Amino acid sequence: MLFGARNYSYSGRDMYRKVERIIRSGREVCIVSPYIDAHYAAFIRRHAGRRRYYILSSSLTSPARRILESRTPAWGIAFFVAVVLLADAAVYSAGLLSPYIIALSLLAVAARWMAFRIWGGNRIRLRVPHGFVHAKLYISDKMAASGSANLTYNGMHGNIEHLEVVSDRESIKELKKQFWSLWGT
Repeated sequence: MLFGARNYSYSGRDMYRKVERIIRSGREVCIVSPYIDAHYAAFIRRHAGRRRYYILSSSLTSPARRILESRTPAWGIAFFVAVVLLADAAVYSAGLLSPYIIALSLLAVAARWMAFRIWGGNRIRLRVPHGFVHAKLYISDKMAASGSANLTYNGMHGNIEHLEVVSDRESIKELKKQFWSLWGT
């Protein structure tokens, strides 16, 4: 149960608490919001991990689109390459560098890159519908919300908005059904 109730309504300026909790939870997160800004695109990207996101939005800002569609976490691969290069430098300074060690280093970098491409690619699916979508839905495995709040900083923190939050399986199942219907538009 969520806050002692299975379903509840909430109005106010701090929608972000409920929506961010949904975005951070579950293996699959479905989002419908006509507007998504760079702040929340980065929030989704930071929490993606092993989650799969399906996002339907009519009016993404350009920075938000770039963040959501980026394929590689450059910092992760760059960090790994830096560690390998530092290890090679240490081995070289010790006078132990050989062609075999260089080949092993290159193999380690290639293996890391391939592992990322196979298992760690972008797990965010983004779709822009033909018509303007005005619905706002935020759905995870255990909780869902629908209401008036766009996935923007102002929509979550500044505006007075309203959300219907549900945590019972039947309501979540119904909202997911609505989401997949919208996804096909």
